[in-house]
Amino acid sequence: MPPLAPNNMAAAASLRVVVVLLAVSMSSLRRTAATVTVEEACKQYTKHPEYCLTALSSADPAMKEAAVQGGLPGLAELSLSLAAQRGAETVTFVKGLADMPGGMPPECLQNCVAKFQEAVADLQRSKTAMQESKDASATGVSSGLAAAKTDGDECMSNCHRIEGGGELVIVDKIGDLSKMCSVALSLADASIHNRNA
Repeated sequence: MPPLAPNNMAAAASLRVVVVLLAVSMSSLRRTAATVTVEEACKQYTKHPEYCLTALSSADPAMKEAAVQGGLPGLAELSLSLAAQRGAETVTFVKGLADMPGGMPPECLQNCVAKFQEAVADLQRSKTAMQESKDASATGVSSGLAAAKTDGDECMSNCHRIEGGGELVIVDKIGDLSKMCSVALSLADASIHNRNA
């Protein structure tokens, strides 16, 4: 291989300096991201900071610790997991309403179960998108979370049209799922935005 010309040597040296600076910057960004606390993330990035703090703090301690160590992306993944868990719990709850006397009308229950099953599938897709595309845009994550939130909200809007269709407990469950999806969406967006900044 022929020796490099002085201009090429300078360019190669400059390129090495840029690569080293990028590596140091990325390392610094990772350290900064890893130091975010649950409280800071909830207050800074979500519309429901108290709910976010309560939900993320109540997670399994090992999962929470791993999420905190993962910085904002870790907290976003934890919130997605919690949203999927809330969605699955809501499906189980709504299915159980069929056995309750004076519960919701059957057509309303069937609609809600279907909507919440769609929401859980949307949340699982969002979680997979977040895990698989560490450096991708928020499109896959955000669209799944938005769809899950819409699916949950549609259950009640359709049930309110049916006489006897609006049970307070299910309204609370839907509100819970909606807030958890909002938290997950906010943290996922912040995570991806900060990663690409």
